[in-house]
Amino acid sequence: MGTLDDYLATFGPDALQPTTGPGLGPHAWHAVCVCGHLQKHHSEDVGGLFELQPVEERELTDGRKFVFEQRFTGCRGAMVSKGVETIVEEHTETEELLTRTETFLATCPCEEFREVARVDRPNRYWNQRIPVNRDDGVRHPMSVGIRAFVTFLSRRRAALADPAWATTEFKRRFEWGTRRCQISGCTADGDGVWPAFVTDEGLSELRCAAHR
Repeated sequence: MGTLDDYLATFGPDALQPTTGPGLGPHAWHAVCVCGHLQKHHSEDVGGLFELQPVEERELTDGRKFVFEQRFTGCRGAMVSKGVETIVEEHTETEELLTRTETFLATCPCEEFREVARVDRPNRYWNQRIPVNRDDGVRHPMSVGIRAFVTFLSRRRAALADPAWATTEFKRRFEWGTRRCQISGCTADGDGVWPAFVTDEGLSELRCAAHR
């Protein structure tokens, strides 16, 4: 038995996975928005956790003041095609001031982070694209993310030895929050309520089967 096989056999099949830190247990939960993307990819002004660098100010050798600032609002959770601009840089210069501004562009039309689920160690599987065809619910980023995550788990060594492992592991690492249809007056909740595109621009809300 090799060292890694012995390690996994001794400490469990997830022992080589990253943890949240000493004493904090094996989970590293990330909140998922109804748009299907993680909270960390949403800007703070819409309820997200996207981290911007602090504004930098310093004096240059020529006596001018230099200011560097990053800006962002919205959601950057969706992957985009190669070559699509995702950051815009602007420079302004006067006799007294030199400024550089980086503006991160949103890649998803989501305007507000609304948590509907959480996932443990999501890796890259909740960075799904906004599809061209928005009438097919299976193409929604949440649906695609779940399918991709299950596929990833099914290829783990533990799943090869036990076909039921991937399903059990998914249930352990993905949890729904409140699932209630957002149509006014509708009382449907729980099973059958899924994120769906509700505008041509690609905004999402929870919808039951009757209102999708």
